[in-house]
Amino acid sequence: MPVVLQAFTTPENTVRIADSATAPGAVVPVGPSIPLIDGNGSYIWSPVNVSGQTVTFRSVFTVGAPLLSVALPLTVYYAYAGNETVSVTGTLEVLNVLGVIVLTIPLFAGDTNLGNPLNVSTIAADTLLAASVLGGSINITIDATVTAPITTPYDPTNTGRYLGEIIVQEIVAV
Repeated sequence: MPVVLQAFTTPENTVRIADSATAPGAVVPVGPSIPLIDGNGSYIWSPVNVSGQTVTFRSVFTVGAPLLSVALPLTVYYAYAGNETVSVTGTLEVLNVLGVIVLTIPLFAGDTNLGNPLNVSTIAADTLLAASVLGGSINITIDATVTAPITTPYDPTNTGRYLGEIIVQEIVAV
């Protein structure tokens, strides 16, 4: 299966849409941390760190769609890690050349890592994208709600952190 997209969550493609400690906005790098995903430990977090803080991140990954006029089967893999509970939801949107959403497909909802900060969790979804779009793009939006550790007293070295990787593959019929 050819890889159509492979990307990580970064400050460029991810924003905070909710944050229990401060106003939503940009994310900041947290520096290398474990566990690694495909060798990457570049975690992100809120600019404010509070014990037990809950942050919802929205990452948008874009795939160009110069010409979609046939069925295009895709598999979307998402791997993610955080240092406490992480819950993810994914949606695929097809946009026309004007940027108007013409098709929305839910991929997965409410998958969670069960709060284990030392594991990478994965989720996958298959979809058959059948659309007739000239130009435009495909956006895959991942919303991840992450809870920072609760420490008493609060230890600022044990901040919240989150890392995700998406891989989109095209299914080729033989």
